Amino acid sequence: MTYVRETCGCCDCEKRCGALDIVFVIDSSESIGYTNFSLEKNFVINVVSRLGSIAKDPKSETGARVGVVQYSHEGTFEAIQLNDERINSLSNFKEAVKRLEWIAGGTWTPSALQFAYNKLIKESKREKARVFAVVITDGRHDPRDDDNNLRAFCQGDVIVNAIGIGDMFNQPDQDETLHSIACNDQQHVQKMKLFSELVAEEFIDKMEDVLCPGLLDVTVFPLPTELAVAQCTQRPVDIVFLLDGSERTGEVNFRRAHNFVEEVSHRLTLARGDNDNMNARIALLQYGSEREQEVIFPLTYNLTYISEALSNIRYLDSSSDIGSAIIHAINNIVINPQNQQRAARRNAELSFVFITDGITGGKNLNESISSMKKQDVMPTVVALGSDVNMDVLLKIGLGDRAAIFREKDYASLSQPGFFDRFIRWIC
Repeated sequence: MTYVRETCGCCDCEKRCGALDIVFVIDSSESIGYTNFSLEKNFVINVVSRLGSIAKDPKSETGARVGVVQYSHEGTFEAIQLNDERINSLSNFKEAVKRLEWIAGGTWTPSALQFAYNKLIKESKREKARVFAVVITDGRHDPRDDDNNLRAFCQGDVIVNAIGIGDMFNQPDQDETLHSIACNDQQHVQKMKLFSELVAEEFIDKMEDVLCPGLLDVTVFPLPTELAVAQCTQRPVDIVFLLDGSERTGEVNFRRAHNFVEEVSHRLTLARGDNDNMNARIALLQYGSEREQEVIFPLTYNLTYISEALSNIRYLDSSSDIGSAIIHAINNIVINPQNQQRAARRNAELSFVFITDGITGGKNLNESISSMKKQDVMPTVVALGSDVNMDVLLKIGLGDRAAIFREKDYASLSQPGFFDRFIRWIC
């Protein structure tokens, strides 16, 4: 499936999975940590993105319906319900997952499994659907919780996949916990050392095959040059582009990059005002060395303003320091420097789009990554050219390989295939 997606530039590729009801149970306790919790959410989004279409109707006899339970201490469960009528597209689902916030409390895994079975599967599963549960845990849970509930999914109507992450699963008692969750089916137990392994392409491929070993439906036709409808209409998104203005980019490529930003602004449905609770606003920062950052335009919905600002842009032709650029973007775009109030909308997804090869100075990089996490930034990386620093790209992408778009050159920015994929991802 991955091979077809990567090589078939003129195909619409979708798996036919039949009716699937899938519930992800993810650990949101303090022992997990913010970064690992973000990786859990990225894993859920990446897997679901592989499974064909989301069934628009919760009662549909085809397509996938997906629920998520995040849990922490006793009684602290937050759920995206299988039968939530508002979740009628992948974009809606992705947004709902991104809104989940790390709880950072204790760990009541058995109770969470019982809750997930009773409140999502038992009450909401479709009659003709195959039902899967995917449980992610680091093995720790409160000893006051009832271990009998570890087998909550073992009623014969759910295929359970248990993913244990960390060194604790080298201990026999913790290994037994994992097998209890998976109903003693060794084939459905997966152990990992690090949470970053969740978002590895190989593991996403494996989960895709586990959940949907279905046929691949490939329809060949030329990709349209225009999307049929405007994008980002059903939710608020504030998008900040960070454009590498270093000498490695070159003036011709720099022009291609800012033309790409302008094309994106025309393709999206922009907000009607700064207080609009839907639609998109965009901003652009060009950066060079540690002290060279230029806000080309702040978060705005005004196409005329965007076009005029881009027509006056001046290529820095400098060195590159992306860490300082991130901090500058947060302090001067996300936060209004005049009054120190948040300029990004509180209810909007805050997205940083990096256009860079990742070859940069390392000063302030770790500090800037922490700042991104504090601001709940969702990163997307457009990596152009064959000579890239993947370590840096992964850092600014917060470890999510799916958020990194690798393209051979800047000319690819204007290709319909890439542009379509980018718009669908960002929205």
